[in-house]
Amino acid sequence: MKRIFFYNSFSNIMLELVVWMIYLKEQGWSLAEVAMLEGIFTISQVIFEFPSGVISDKLGHKKTLLLGEIFCILYLLTYFFPHTHIIIYLGFIMFALGLAFISGTDISLLYESISEEEKNSYLKYSGYFNAIAAFSVAIGNILGGWIAQISWNLLFILAILFRTTALIIGFKIKEPDIKKQVDTLSLKSIITELFNFIKHQKNYICLIAGLGFSTAAVDLSYQYGPLIMQKFSFDTGMISTVFGSLSLLGAVAGLLTYKLTQKVSENILLIILLLFGLTLLLSLFIHNMLIVLFSLITVNVIFEMWNIIFENKIQEVAYADIRATVISTGNVFISGLLALGSGLISLVGEKISLVWIIGSIGSIFLIIALISTLFYISKQK
Repeated sequence: MKRIFFYNSFSNIMLELVVWMIYLKEQGWSLAEVAMLEGIFTISQVIFEFPSGVISDKLGHKKTLLLGEIFCILYLLTYFFPHTHIIIYLGFIMFALGLAFISGTDISLLYESISEEEKNSYLKYSGYFNAIAAFSVAIGNILGGWIAQISWNLLFILAILFRTTALIIGFKIKEPDIKKQVDTLSLKSIITELFNFIKHQKNYICLIAGLGFSTAAVDLSYQYGPLIMQKFSFDTGMISTVFGSLSLLGAVAGLLTYKLTQKVSENILLIILLLFGLTLLLSLFIHNMLIVLFSLITVNVIFEMWNIIFENKIQEVAYADIRATVISTGNVFISGLLALGSGLISLVGEKISLVWIIGSIGSIFLIIALISTLFYISKQK
C-alpha cells in the first residue's frame, strides 16, 4: 500500500495543471479555441473512460496504470509545439486516454490492497490517498506558475521528469492477488456483470448523478479559475500560489473527512457540504474580486470532502471483479458533463463574463447533485 501512496504523490505533481490555458493564450490561442480544446479533451475522456475500466479489469490494474503514465508523458511532449494546433489536439487526446487508464484504476488498487478486516476503514485510507494527491497537486501548482515565469520549456521538462518518476514507481507496485481470480473474465462477461450491477444496485445511479454533477460544477471552476484570476490582473506566479494553497487546504480537508464522519453521519455531512458549495457558486454573481477568490478557493476545498464520501459509498456497492469498470462508468458521465460545460463556454465565452458562465453552470449542476443525493438518502430509509 505504501508504494501506491508513493506513486500517487509523484503522479499528481502536474506543473502545467493551472497554467496551461495561460500558456496557450500567450501563444496566440483565443478563449474559444482553448475552450474547444478543453471540450475535445473531455469528449475524449467520455470515449475512453468506459473501455479503460474494462481494460483495467481484464488486463490488470498495474499494467493499465503504467500505460496511463506513458500516454501522459507523450501528452507533455506536445507542449513544445504550441503553434501546431493539431499536435496539441492529439496531445490532449493522449492525456485523456492516459487519465482514463489511471482514474479508477489507482483507487481500485488502493481498495484491493486493504485487508478484509480493514475494509470498513476505506474512508480513512481514501482520505490519506486524496490528501497526498491534493498535497502533490499543491506542490505542482505553486511551482508551476513561478517556473513558468522563468521558462515554459523548463516547466514542461520538469513535468515530464515527475511523470517518468511516477512510471518507475508504478513498476514496483505489487498487484493484489484478487486480480488473479478475475483474469479469466471475458469482455462480454465484464459488460454483462456491469449491467447486472446497475440493475440490482439502484442507489448507484443516484450516487453517480450526485458525484457527477457536483464534480463537474467544481472542476469547471478549477479549470477556468486561472483565466478568471488573470482578468483580475493576477500574474502566473500569484495564480499558481493561490491554487497551490487551495490544494493544501484540500489535503487538510481530506484528512478531516473521516474524523467528521465519526461525529456526524455521512449523509448529513454530504448535504451540508453541497448546500455550502451551492451558496459559494451563487456568490460568484456578485462579481467582487475578493468574493470570487474566496468562493473559488473554498468550493474546491470542500469538494475534497464530499468527493471522498461519494467515492466511499460507490466502493461499498461496487462488485470486486468489475470495480474499475464501475468507477470508469461514473467517470464517463462526469466527462460528458465537463464536455457540455466547455462546449457552452466556447459558444458564449467571448460574449458573456466567464465568471457569470461558471457561476450559472456550476449552480445548476450543484442543484441537480443535491436533488440526486436527497433521492439516494430517501431510498436508504
